[in-house]
Amino acid sequence: MKRILLTGATGFIGRFLVEEALRRGYDLVAAVRQTSQTGYLDARNIPVVTCDFSSASRLRDQLCFLPRCDYVIHNAGLTKSLSPEEYFEVNAENTRRLAEALLQTGRIPEKFLLMSSLAAFGPGDPSGGPVLRTTTPGPVTAYGKSKLAAEKILAEKGLPYVIIRPTAVYGPGERDIFEAIKLIRRGVALQAGRKNQRLTFMYVKDLVRLVFAALESPHVNRAYFAADGHLYGSRDLGRIVAGCLGGKAAHVALPVWLVRIIAAAAEPACRILQKPPVLNREKVNELVAGNWNCDVEPLRAELNFRSEYDLARGMEETIDWYRKEKWLR
Repeated sequence: MKRILLTGATGFIGRFLVEEALRRGYDLVAAVRQTSQTGYLDARNIPVVTCDFSSASRLRDQLCFLPRCDYVIHNAGLTKSLSPEEYFEVNAENTRRLAEALLQTGRIPEKFLLMSSLAAFGPGDPSGGPVLRTTTPGPVTAYGKSKLAAEKILAEKGLPYVIIRPTAVYGPGERDIFEAIKLIRRGVALQAGRKNQRLTFMYVKDLVRLVFAALESPHVNRAYFAADGHLYGSRDLGRIVAGCLGGKAAHVALPVWLVRIIAAAAEPACRILQKPPVLNREKVNELVAGNWNCDVEPLRAELNFRSEYDLARGMEETIDWYRKEKWLR
């Protein structure tokens, strides 16, 4: 039985990683922050170690009490923040401190898997071609830049690594795309900008299957883009979600200048409330990008991986969960 050290175990993707690890018979240890709610992990009898990722010395001392883990899945990260600096502190510097602590304590895993993001490379060429491994990264947000910085840090540390760069991930328990689902339920599917986009998605269950396919493969020091292998247009999310809900939604394309004004207006209020905004001026750069196509052929060629869910099947299962859990009333 191989042992995994997992960060970010209490979040949306983390919970699915926990379930998949248990299903495959792994011995799991969850590294959590002091403020994490661990009831979900306690109920599954998963050992929990509290780690201070902001302090190199404390993190090193905390890891000393752990047995060596065969794999590390670094899934913890920050997707929304009030300041660009916080993205880099959490996403990049925490990755640095964790990698260095593993090296300094001699707890070098067979693989260190970093959950990155397609945002680390940014949108593809306007011509519509996919983002490739060989593409020069061009992140358009501080979040994406911080994820790219984390990738570079990990590659420089000398640990055997795998990097996964998922596109927009959805599924039971996800909250950002859920906001769009709630609006579509009211009959409106919004788009930022009027140009038809090339969009990609990945269902969370496929993503965690991919994570373990990468861990269990012989490949190291590789990075993979993660999407379901289908391309979607600007109207497809609204159409598919409305169909799952048994209704219809009007597609409303807002001019980019108006979206930027809305985003700018939301930022001061969010700072006062100390609540990171779902939409800010930087996020608009991602929302209006025309091409989020990415190359998933290496998933098939190197990992023998294919997604089991397209957006229609995954969204149907997701919406069933939202209804069952009374998120949608």
